[in-house]
Amino acid sequence: MIRDATIICISSIDWTFNWQQPQEVASAFAGGDNRVLFIENTGVRRPLLRDAARIVARIKNWWRAAGGAKPVVDRLDVLPPLLLPFPYSSLAGRLNAAALLRKVRRWIGERNGHPLIVYTFLPTPLVHAVIRDLDPSLVVYYCIDRLSESSPQARALRGPEEKLIAEADLVLTTSEALHAAAAKLTPRVERLPCGVRCREFEDATTFEPPSLFARLDGLVIGFIGTLRKEIDLALLAAAAELAPDINFVFVGPVMANVRRLAALPNVHLVGPVPHAEVARYMAGFDAGVLPYVLNDYTAAIMPAKLKEYLAAGLPIVSTPLPEVRRFADEHPDVIAFAADAPGFVAALRAAAAKNGPAAAVRRRRVARRYDWSAQMALMNELMERALEEKGARCAPLP
Repeated sequence: MIRDATIICISSIDWTFNWQQPQEVASAFAGGDNRVLFIENTGVRRPLLRDAARIVARIKNWWRAAGGAKPVVDRLDVLPPLLLPFPYSSLAGRLNAAALLRKVRRWIGERNGHPLIVYTFLPTPLVHAVIRDLDPSLVVYYCIDRLSESSPQARALRGPEEKLIAEADLVLTTSEALHAAAAKLTPRVERLPCGVRCREFEDATTFEPPSLFARLDGLVIGFIGTLRKEIDLALLAAAAELAPDINFVFVGPVMANVRRLAALPNVHLVGPVPHAEVARYMAGFDAGVLPYVLNDYTAAIMPAKLKEYLAAGLPIVSTPLPEVRRFADEHPDVIAFAADAPGFVAALRAAAAKNGPAAAVRRRRVARRYDWSAQMALMNELMERALEEKGARCAPLP
């Protein structure tokens, strides 16, 4: 296992955002006796009006941390950087890199022989500058999304991402599509799907669900995650209109126009909840949904919540995302698919009708194959091997 290392995690999300791979991996490394600095999202595009709340939160966090890093758990500190919001400007890039590196070097202090590892979820020019300056013992790029397709501005990422994939000591991907793309640029790539804390979601079924569920009659269909442009809000609204007897509960931040959805009496927008509460909400669901639109960005998505639904024993109805279909081929009879509102409603009713203890046990058995303990053990093994291989490549000739 990787131990006694100084680890810099360059995250694609903020620490208090939906709990995902960046927080999970950083926490696991801190729990393994490593010093970890979690750098919050430095951005892949210029901020928009809808980002105002996040910008205010970032400024508050920066102020509370006195412009530096603040501890959140033992051996793990979070750095909320305050940077110029122009990720592809050469001048802004130089200023941002200088400001960020000053804080990172101060946090690192004396290395005292401990290996320095940078693992990043972002491939931006700023990340390249940080890696170049720090010259770490190991560089890991954890590619969890096709970020260059996430917005028109982010298309400028294609070049920097290809460069990072080619130069990183290890590239990890969460889906087959991302792995296939990276494998064209480097042999040092491995697929590492997102994991799940199985015990956390299995145990939640023994707890009392939040009070909201006591007021709901009939089936409860749930979604955990951010309501954003990648979610098919029109399909969800149409499905809720077609099935007024079904309750639709959405737990997570809202970052899109949900007026049509919110106006429906059988739709309940809970908003963000602490990560520790997510499993309790799932305990009140009769089924979970993965209602993504289909486009170049989502074609490579492997939703982390899929395995969380399975760990909670829930039937799943999804739009036909390529990676989810591939998962369903590997694990038959745990996911149903629908592409339109009538089909979605029919699939939800059928999934709930066929649900039972034996089906829930089968789903949990699938989820256990991806428990985070096993995923982190594999990640550690891959990183240790990459360190050895890099040492061999960089060893001086006799």
